[in-house]
Amino acid sequence: MNINERLSEAENKIKFLEAKIKDLTVNTEQKSKTPYTLAGGNRDRTNIGAIDASAGMGQIKGSGIVWNTEELKHSQLNSEPTNPEEVDGAKGYAKHSHSKFSGGALIVDVLEFVEYVWGTITNKHSQSYWKVQPEIATEKTSLGEVVEKKGKLELFFNPDTKSWGTGAYEIQVDRCYFVERDNEGNILLDSNGNEMKSCLYDEDPMLSSIVWDKNAQKWRLQAVYASGAE
Repeated sequence: MNINERLSEAENKIKFLEAKIKDLTVNTEQKSKTPYTLAGGNRDRTNIGAIDASAGMGQIKGSGIVWNTEELKHSQLNSEPTNPEEVDGAKGYAKHSHSKFSGGALIVDVLEFVEYVWGTITNKHSQSYWKVQPEIATEKTSLGEVVEKKGKLELFFNPDTKSWGTGAYEIQVDRCYFVERDNEGNILLDSNGNEMKSCLYDEDPMLSSIVWDKNAQKWRLQAVYASGAE
C-alpha cells in the first residue's frame, strides 16, 4: 500500500469517527435517561422488617436491631429470646458511649427516663421481641394526682468544674461526704495539710455531724461551735 492509499484510508477513518462523535453528541447531550423496568424473580419477604427499637415486624419477631448475643442465637417466631446471662466466665459488656467523638453528647433538655410495669415480659433486654408495649408505672404526687413515672433527668451544671451534677432525693448518711474543692476539682487542704473532706455520719457521736432522733424519727444536724475553729 503506497502513501496515497494510506492517506485515503486515514481520511475515511477520521470521517467515520467524526460522524460517530456527532451522532453520540446529538443523542446524549442534555438528554434525560430513558426509564426502563427491571423485573426480578419472586422471593420470600417475610423476614424483611423495618428497623424499630420498640417492636418487631407484626410484633411476632425481632426487628433489624440486634440488642444482645442471645438474639443472634434465637430463631423462633412469636417468642422472646432467653434472658442474656454471663456464662463461661464471660464478663463483657455491650459497648456504647456518648461524647462529642462517639455517639454524640446527650442533650439535657430532652434526656428522659421512664419506669415500666413489665407484666408478661420476661426479657427486659430484647425490646424488639416484646409482643406488647409495657405500661408505664405511675405514682401519686404530694397533691394526690396520679402521674406516669417518666420525665427528664434533673441535672445542674457546675461552671467551675465544667461538670453536671444531679439533684439528690435520698442521701445515704454513712456514704455522704462534705468536701471543698478548688476550680480544678482538687480537694483543698487545711492548714495542717489534711484534705477538707469528712463523712456526714460517724458511729462516734462526738465525731458525727448528724445523729438519729429515735423519738421524732428524724435525722438531726449537730450544731457545734469551738473558739478559734477554722
